[in-house]
Amino acid sequence: MAGNLSDVIKKLEQQRTAIENALSALRELDGPGFEPAAAPARRGRPPKRKGGMTPEGRKRLSEALRARWAAKRAGSAAKPAAAAKSAAAPKPAKRKGGITAAGRKKLSDALKARWAAKRAATRKK
Repeated sequence: MAGNLSDVIKKLEQQRTAIENALSALRELDGPGFEPAAAPARRGRPPKRKGGMTPEGRKRLSEALRARWAAKRAGSAAKPAAAAKSAAAPKPAKRKGGITAAGRKKLSDALKARWAAKRAATRKK
């Protein structure tokens, strides 16, 4: 194991010297007139903004909500007088569709006849 460990140490030292040589060569290139390559342009979607709403946006929203609720409160102050007028003269209830008694009877008779015919057809088979 000791021999194996010394081999690993030698290889790492060789790599270190190679890296140091490469770094010194690059430092020599980084003199006057050397321009590093520009970073590649990012592709895809722009990064998402974190932190939610901006302070300006939050302020605009709160002002709009205050104005909305103030208008609603001002409108509700005028409503009791209107509610008193509507309570004095109730409107007749509107019919919301439905079926008349005559129509219900006609439908019932038609369904009874249909089921009678179906039972008679079943009995014949």
